[in-house]
Amino acid sequence: MLVSRTEGSIHKGARKMIMQRRTLALLLGVIMLSLMPLSFSANARNARPLTGTTVNDLILNPVAGGVTVPVTGTASKGGKFTGTFNIKQFSVVDNQIVAVGTLTGTIQNSIGNVIGTVLKTISMIVTFHGASCDILHLELGPLDLDLLGLVVHLDKIVLDITADPTGGLLGSLLCAVANLLNTNGALADIVILLNQILALL
Repeated sequence: MLVSRTEGSIHKGARKMIMQRRTLALLLGVIMLSLMPLSFSANARNARPLTGTTVNDLILNPVAGGVTVPVTGTASKGGKFTGTFNIKQFSVVDNQIVAVGTLTGTIQNSIGNVIGTVLKTISMIVTFHGASCDILHLELGPLDLDLLGLVVHLDKIVLDITADPTGGLLGSLLCAVANLLNTNGALADIVILLNQILALL
């Protein structure tokens, strides 16, 4: 009987230990499952790329500010175009600096009647004709477009940006542009400065 009781006690003890281990394993499993979302969130945060201003951001994203300049042109069949070009940003396209913005205006026929209105996003090639710390001389275009079924030739736009001779941020930016132009600086760097200038106008 003693042997029998001892074996029964062993079996009971073994079952009790097994149950405790199962309970502990289950508890650990629940804890691990509850921690997994936290670990995933932390890993996701760590894997997220660093944010900040990059050259591409400055080139592609429109800047605050902008400037509007008058535009004239001729249309096929003796018509003419009159409107404005609102420059939103400068960018680099096909290794050339372009001014990107909204063209707004009207097209008249040969006898002066308005035959349509235009609202279109366009890009005009930028040419530099002189740059210093006091003035930046830009020429945009010319540009040929197909508008309202007509071939419209937009005349060249001349844009002179002048700075306060006593200095200031605009003058410093104009100096920086002039230095880059004189040293064949990277177009992307020139565009960054032009967009900063545009934001001040």
